[in-house]
Amino acid sequence: AQTMKFYTDLWHVLLGRQIINDQTGDYPDYTQGELDWKFTEAELIVRTLPKKDGDVKFNMYNSDGVWLSQWNLNVLWGLAWPDVLDDFTASMVQYADNGGLLPRGPCVGGYSYIMTGCPATNMLVSAYQKGVLKKADPDHTFDAIKRNHLAGGMLGYADDINWYTEHGWCPGNAGETVEWALQDWAAAQMAFKLGRKKDYIFFNDRSQGWKTLFHPDHNLLLPKTKEGDWLHTDLLSGAGWIEANAWQGSWSVSHDIPGLATLMGGNDSLCHKLNYAFEQSVKDDFVFGYGSGYVSYANQPGCSNAHVFSHAGKPWLTQYWVRRVNEQAYGGITPERGYGGHDEDQGQMGGVSALMSLGIFSLRGNMATEPIYEITSPVFDEIIIHLDSDYYEGARFVIKTHNNSDKNVYIQNAKLNGETLNTFWFYHDQFAKGGELELWLGDKPNKNWGSDPTQMPPQSPD
Repeated sequence: AQTMKFYTDLWHVLLGRQIINDQTGDYPDYTQGELDWKFTEAELIVRTLPKKDGDVKFNMYNSDGVWLSQWNLNVLWGLAWPDVLDDFTASMVQYADNGGLLPRGPCVGGYSYIMTGCPATNMLVSAYQKGVLKKADPDHTFDAIKRNHLAGGMLGYADDINWYTEHGWCPGNAGETVEWALQDWAAAQMAFKLGRKKDYIFFNDRSQGWKTLFHPDHNLLLPKTKEGDWLHTDLLSGAGWIEANAWQGSWSVSHDIPGLATLMGGNDSLCHKLNYAFEQSVKDDFVFGYGSGYVSYANQPGCSNAHVFSHAGKPWLTQYWVRRVNEQAYGGITPERGYGGHDEDQGQMGGVSALMSLGIFSLRGNMATEPIYEITSPVFDEIIIHLDSDYYEGARFVIKTHNNSDKNVYIQNAKLNGETLNTFWFYHDQFAKGGELELWLGDKPNKNWGSDPTQMPPQSPD
């Protein structure tokens, strides 16, 4: 059943994005027009894609939203299908060339304005940092990102962006604040690597604004009004969040878990509170409707939460809860039971499930200047990822487990290419060269493995 579910997950991950250009390269452009609710009211323009040796350089796509895909598609496509990631990101840049905006969900050549923020940023930066952005020029791509993070861009309404820039939070919306902060951090990482220092400083500074929403009495983030008052203090209310609540969404500042831990009183305090949230959610299989429950793996906002423990010095809790979530929320082989029973979104929950089964994740969505992968315990004894030679130097990356079972969920020790690995993470560059990751598992946590505070992932390029 695990193998059946895993390959069904992979099918979902590639499902639903349609090519909208024909063989000649002609495609519909509906980006020129006014916003009408969630779509652009536009007249049809027929455009033609650039070509090389008679073939189109890339395709144009139609898709559901890529909201918060930094925790699923962006990582998994890069592992197994970098060509898909490259082609799709080039399409996004072309949308921005046509209509000025990076799409949240490209819709038959136009914009759908589905969900919030500028999620294309996370996908574009992830592709760039992994060396996969080959069909779009990086500097030109960053220009589109920068434009879309300022007033008039896809990030949000101009007044809200200006307020966020000056004060640090989006008025009345903690969900948008944490989303924008992570996207700003991603933009900063790309700017740094491109040598655009002023842009790096601006976006990196703005990515810290989420701290203005920390409520010291509740040790979580909560929405604020323009007047600086708390919109409410109900930690399980979805008001002022995007399909989440304070219990689910406070951990979404993936770029600065150390900063969140400091505000909460340290790693122990953070892990205690997050562990409590998971314990409260076990009986419901970690599945709740929009904005309900402590931890929900039925939708994007909460699907990184189990991996936060590793970044707070307790990777054994990540190993434990990832296995529990994968079994309870995603372990079924029916549409109702296999994908959180709620909001699969063209492979996004399938992507989380597949990454959990592989024992690979990236809390920061491979967006750091030196992108990494985090290790949990895979459900399989051996996994072989065949690497695309057009993008990666190596031929394959193998993950092997020893003593794997339903109860042996804790990593005892690890080796990467025959060398002892004492960190819960490794660099994407190591993956790209190919190799072998070996994991020895047991039924009791080895609290010394992966928890050395001096060997945490690099936090900042400067």
